[in-house]
Amino acid sequence: MKKLPVALIVSALLAWSGPSLAREASSAMGELRSFTKNKLFDDLTAAEHTATRQAARTRKLKSPLRVCADPGNMPLSSREEDGFQNKIAKLLAEDLGTHASFFWRPYHERGLTRETFQNDECDILMDMPIELQDLLTTEPLYRTTYVFAHREDRNIKIENLDDPVLNELKIGVFQHSGIREALVRRGVRGLHLQIISYDTDLRPESQPWRQVQQVIDGELDVAAVWGPFAGWLKTMKNEPIVIQPVNLWEDHVPMEFELAIGMEQNQVMLKYMLDWALHRKHKEITAILQEYGVPLIKCAKCAADGDLPAHGSYYDRIRNVSQDRFLKEAPKIMPTEKAAAHQIVTKERLEGWLADGADIDRELFASVTGNDAERLSFLISKGGDVNKRHATGATPLDAAASSRRPSLIKILIDAGADPNATDNDGFFPLLHAINRNHVPSIEALVKGGADIEKKTKDGITPLSWAIGDNKFFAAKALIDLGANVDATSGYEEVTPLMVLATQLAARTRSGHISQGPQPLDLAQELIDKGANVNTLSKDGISAIMIAAGHNNAPIIGLLGKAGADIDVKSPIGQTATDIAKSAGFDSAVGALNMIARGTSGASGPPAGPSTPIPN
Repeated sequence: MKKLPVALIVSALLAWSGPSLAREASSAMGELRSFTKNKLFDDLTAAEHTATRQAARTRKLKSPLRVCADPGNMPLSSREEDGFQNKIAKLLAEDLGTHASFFWRPYHERGLTRETFQNDECDILMDMPIELQDLLTTEPLYRTTYVFAHREDRNIKIENLDDPVLNELKIGVFQHSGIREALVRRGVRGLHLQIISYDTDLRPESQPWRQVQQVIDGELDVAAVWGPFAGWLKTMKNEPIVIQPVNLWEDHVPMEFELAIGMEQNQVMLKYMLDWALHRKHKEITAILQEYGVPLIKCAKCAADGDLPAHGSYYDRIRNVSQDRFLKEAPKIMPTEKAAAHQIVTKERLEGWLADGADIDRELFASVTGNDAERLSFLISKGGDVNKRHATGATPLDAAASSRRPSLIKILIDAGADPNATDNDGFFPLLHAINRNHVPSIEALVKGGADIEKKTKDGITPLSWAIGDNKFFAAKALIDLGANVDATSGYEEVTPLMVLATQLAARTRSGHISQGPQPLDLAQELIDKGANVNTLSKDGISAIMIAAGHNNAPIIGLLGKAGADIDVKSPIGQTATDIAKSAGFDSAVGALNMIARGTSGASGPPAGPSTPIPN
């Protein structure tokens, strides 16, 4: 679990405030006009973006462009450097005055986007979904889709993903693919699964494109694959196959994606340099993708535009899935018709186990993790201890709260479970529910007697914990349930408004969905509930000072509109405007100047387009 950073809020502000640091900031800002690695992309002002973008237009790289590439995933990439990703990377590197060097790492391995950059193995990753939250990405290179591939001489006719003919065919699918999920959701039988492999450079037969070869060889009727795998065999290998895009046939599981080049969040100059290179080399990039037979979907903002029709936004589907996760109880997974008798726990089997000496408290805990309300009630009736801790130190109520199961929470509390029991780490059921950002569990706990103001061993209230950990669905639920909006947290005695002042709004529409209510919305809720905008922390810092120190212009505007005092001074004599200026935060300075002129207002950044992340 992440520890709430409220203990650093005030000390960080005080550390920023000295005159020597102001001179450092001024010097750094001058360098920022041409290149920045000391700020994240979202932290730059509009003026800084403009200046960096213009400087990037003619800038060249002085060292090789290091590319993390898959050693065995044709036609995308290979150790022989004959995949289209390899060729595009070389093209862009040449345009930037250097050459591409490749660090070979299977893209299917865990930790790809994290470990590669942390270990300084490369500068960029190819074909990353646009707006992938963990990375900074270029403008999209192209947009493509999953497809059905089958032999021309078979004359197979597939009308849509609900076509009954699919149940009569042997269909190859890859373990981690959206098209597999879409077919499984429809109950399609006859799926032949290709398992993910991490040594495909040594075992080419395990590369995903091989399922298309199995179709050509007559081993499969259809391959349901990522479009480039099939297109390559048709155009470069001249294989007689039919390729059917499926992106228009599915409205729930994304079948098409815009792909870009990914890098670390602070590589702003490199992003803009690559954007310019994509613009200059868009014809060559298009030619490479067409040569490899990549099915190209219409995409006006992509370097390579296509002619296949686009599905459009999957925004509504993602929103519904996200809201189900945070606003509904986790569904119980029922055994399938193929489940063996020994895999199903019945009342009769339980009674037999208990008669043979089974630990009833262990079985009770297992019933919670198995989301089995009937089994749980039976074990309670037999004398199971609802407060007995598991070997991990968790109580059954902790487990229910961590698993998004409010119905089990109610059963346990009604049977005497302590909703405020604290473990050795200072955690309790309400914190577990907050960490899952799960509204029904929070409501069940509070209605069952959980102390909504119970602090952690570090003195942090549940509301401030939720805000500081970006659990905004949970924060909204706590506010609605009557949490004290002025309760202080930590040794610095910061309020929920002060913690919110550190939180920036999501910059993308998909980010808005995953976060839920935005910081600006929550701040307004707190103010509407009577939060004092001028409360000072133990060290004499106000919410608007903290917002200024985090370049949080929307929160500054809201606080100003609610009557925040911008003239109050910190212990070292600085106002919020002084703090923003010393840190070089133009947006914050502008918002504070608007308040000073009596024109304060709150506005958040516009939501950007959503691009789902492929499986």
